[in-house]
Amino acid sequence: MIIIEGLEDLRVRHPKPVVTIGNFDGVHLGHQALFAKAKERAAAIGGTSIALTFEPHPMRVLRPAVNLPLITPLPQKLRLIAEHDLDVALCLRFDQNLARLSADDFVDKLLAARLGVAEVVVGYDFVFGHKGLGDLDLLKSKGRELGFAVHEVGPVVVDGRPVSSTRVRQEVRNCHMAEARRLLGRHYRVFGRVIAGHGRGGRLLGFPTANLRVTDELIPGPGVYAVLVELNGGRLIKGVNNIGSNPTFEDGGLNVETHLLDFEGDLYGSDITLHFVQHLRGEKRFSGPEELAAQIGKDVELAKEVLQEWVDNGNQV
Repeated sequence: MIIIEGLEDLRVRHPKPVVTIGNFDGVHLGHQALFAKAKERAAAIGGTSIALTFEPHPMRVLRPAVNLPLITPLPQKLRLIAEHDLDVALCLRFDQNLARLSADDFVDKLLAARLGVAEVVVGYDFVFGHKGLGDLDLLKSKGRELGFAVHEVGPVVVDGRPVSSTRVRQEVRNCHMAEARRLLGRHYRVFGRVIAGHGRGGRLLGFPTANLRVTDELIPGPGVYAVLVELNGGRLIKGVNNIGSNPTFEDGGLNVETHLLDFEGDLYGSDITLHFVQHLRGEKRFSGPEELAAQIGKDVELAKEVLQEWVDNGNQV
């Protein structure tokens, strides 16, 4: 997939662009339906499938006081879009100039004149232009005027409700990993780099851990999780992850640390990905290291059972 960061880097006109437009935060099943339709239409007309997205998220510009944690910061979002085999991802900088662009100008100047769209694929709730005054009816009208087709993709429904980024955030915050997986079509992932921790895992507790400096904004709620740890090169290792403030030791702050099962090696400085499979228990204060170590032993055994069952059922990440 070709990644183009900004219109200034759009140096060639792609043949018969089929463009799907959205923030795509989370790259959930609803977004994936848009990608599938764009690829289908591009294949049908011998065109180019393009995902048009924005950075930063428009909410950061339009309503900066709203603390909206991104499900997928830009590098992860682009990585996930690439997994769906679109030809191009075009990332536009969202600023006040773009925010002030009228709906008509968004179509006339950007989609038609700059991109030369052949077809546009958008969701059922798509709005665009200054103050969101552009809607599907206007887009279809402009398409008839300017000669491009518009395809509306309806909601993807799970448990009777449309899949949305808001639902994904709620499930992740509430430690509902299975529910989040059903909305995303994959395990929820957290990316980061292994850093030095407090040194207690192996020395004091008998369970060495990889401590992560996370790059994500949306972190699952406190507790212990069964995870699959993706190392560089794509190798997957089973693990037990703890998210919290380590109340037994009164560390304060947020710690994300993982004990890898059946693994030996030095991961300091490595970039890894945590795939959250199941929440095992909530955060708890223990009387001291011995009680905590005993509980970690139980957590490890439970995680082994959960992850082995996941593998035995033929599931993939």
